[in-house]
Amino acid sequence: VAYNDGVFTDADFESISRIGDSCKREQVGKTGRFGVGFNSVYHLTDVPSFVSGRHIVYFDPHTKHLPRVSSSDPGKKIDFVQSQVAAQYPDQFNPYKIFGCDMKSSFKGTMFRFPLRTATQAGESKLSKQSYTTGSMYTILQEFLTEAVMDLIFLKHIETIEVFEWRPEGRGAERLLCTELTN
Repeated sequence: VAYNDGVFTDADFESISRIGDSCKREQVGKTGRFGVGFNSVYHLTDVPSFVSGRHIVYFDPHTKHLPRVSSSDPGKKIDFVQSQVAAQYPDQFNPYKIFGCDMKSSFKGTMFRFPLRTATQAGESKLSKQSYTTGSMYTILQEFLTEAVMDLIFLKHIETIEVFEWRPEGRGAERLLCTELTN
């Protein structure tokens, strides 16, 4: 899960749903203005999702995991505050119940979830043949941790990067890294 305290605007929802074609092209300094930012998640997953404000969004470019999606409309945007969908599918919504998100009221932030592509999924994927395990993610995170301090210097709107690990035993989150810029 990746979290930040910004909430998507209607324009942000529109832009992220246009694969490789950003609505932010003319907005200098805006993340995602080249239309490739979010698409990089498809290196890890075939079914990314995120919560922002009162909405949860799922993308299914293969159109095989979500009901009533098509190649021209491969995603779902659901108002989870107004509907009962979180109660109907707790296994899909419980991973978002962190950072103050209860999946009942509007969330003051954005959380992205990238379920790792398994070896079986990679064999069938049209996006990538690369699979990931917990071990390979540890390796990626270790590489990220060595660069994170320097990366902050070049990121305009990010002041803190924290990496947590949630253990299956339910002991809560353990912070593995925190790096931040200060004046």
